[in-house]
Amino acid sequence: MDKKEKHERTKRILKIVGPIVAAAGLILAVVGFVSFFSSFGGDGMPSLFWCAFVGMPVFVIGLGITFTAFRREIATYQKNESAPVINEFAEDIKPAVQSVASAVRETAAAQDAICPDCGEKNDADAKFCKNCGAALRKVCPDCGEQNDADAKFCKSCGKSL
Repeated sequence: MDKKEKHERTKRILKIVGPIVAAAGLILAVVGFVSFFSSFGGDGMPSLFWCAFVGMPVFVIGLGITFTAFRREIATYQKNESAPVINEFAEDIKPAVQSVASAVRETAAAQDAICPDCGEKNDADAKFCKNCGAALRKVCPDCGEQNDADAKFCKSCGKSL
């Protein structure tokens, strides 16, 4: 018997044993509590109250075995319940994310051009520094793409500037 078959066999056994142990614990606990509360009627000391003390831990152990045996089924159920909610949430926030991304792009495009020589802020569309006259952009001789003045290689085609 290989490892997977042994694991599946153990799970089948636990799926049977867990509920049986939980049921036995529940029955013992009920018997103990019935004995305890029926003694209030004047029948004397509860004779089976010990069953509650044995039954409660046995019930919890049975539940633990059952949850362990059905862990895969529980996780699959939770996944199937959660995935549509997450997908729905993603669809709901998609316009907001696109709006924020657009605002970031616009802000980045509208930023002032900084002169690499003197550090002066210039308008975003300026080609030369208003303070020292240095070029703020280099035009790639190969593809015509505008690059930062301190760029050594074109951001579009990778050729040396």
